[in-house]
Amino acid sequence: MALKICDHCSRAYLDGGEEEKTPLCPDCAEYLEALYRQAWTWLRDHSSADGRLRRVTSARLAEELGVDVKSIEVLVKMDRIQTSASASKKASGKDLETLKALRRGLPGGGRERRGRR
Repeated sequence: MALKICDHCSRAYLDGGEEEKTPLCPDCAEYLEALYRQAWTWLRDHSSADGRLRRVTSARLAEELGVDVKSIEVLVKMDRIQTSASASKKASGKDLETLKALRRGLPGGGRERRGRR
């Protein structure tokens, strides 16, 4: 058992010995599980109503659910949900690697030849 600080409420708690990506006290873990279900339901129900709304910010989702933005951001950190900001961070790194690989496959290693058209 180790003493940890909850990422959600910032209180100290004793963990059960398991390794967690995001340390949460039992009360916050229970609260965030219920919030996750609520957020998932909202995202599912509003995806077609808002024109396939897939890029929602943490602030908007928190406002729609009537919760603190920090709660949504902890869910994002846990990889339970994805907001527009978290999606763009993950996609940009992956897209950059794909672009680099494509450039390496071009004649000349993807470098532009100046003076030729």
